[in-house]
Amino acid sequence: MVTAQPTLQDISDFSPVLGGPLYQLWRRSSLSGPALELVRRRVVTAIALTWVPLALLSILEGRAWSGVALSFLRDIETHIRFLVALPVLIASELEVHHRIRSAVRRLLDGNVIAPEDAPKLRAAIDTASRIRNSIMIEPRWANWC
Repeated sequence: MVTAQPTLQDISDFSPVLGGPLYQLWRRSSLSGPALELVRRRVVTAIALTWVPLALLSILEGRAWSGVALSFLRDIETHIRFLVALPVLIASELEVHHRIRSAVRRLLDGNVIAPEDAPKLRAAIDTASRIRNSIMIEPRWANWC
C-alpha cells in the first residue's frame, strides 16, 4: 500500500498536542473536545487523580500533619508539583498547539524552507507525529482507551 506524501497544507496543520494516546483518552472520557476545550475539567480531573489520593492516604495514615520528618501538608514541593505545575502544563496545551502551527506556517509562507528542503521538513514533521502518537512515549495507562 502506497501512502500519499503529505501536502504543504498537511504540514502546516501539524500539532504536537492534537493526537496521541493521551489526547484520545481525554476525548473518550469527555475531558476534551476536538479543539482542546474543557481545560478546567482536565485540570480538576488531573488533580483528583494525583493530589487527592495522596492527601487522603496521608490523612488515613495519620501523616498529613505530623508523625514524619516532613508531613504531607508541609511538603510544599508536592503541592507545587500537583496543584500548580500540572495545571499549568495542561492549560498550556492550547497555547503550544497555536504557536507550533503558527511557526510551521511562517516557515512555509515566508519561504524560509528552500523547495529542495521541503522533504526534510516533511520527514521531521512525520517523525514528530510518530513520536506524538507513540504508545511508548505516553503513559502505559493511555493504552486502555
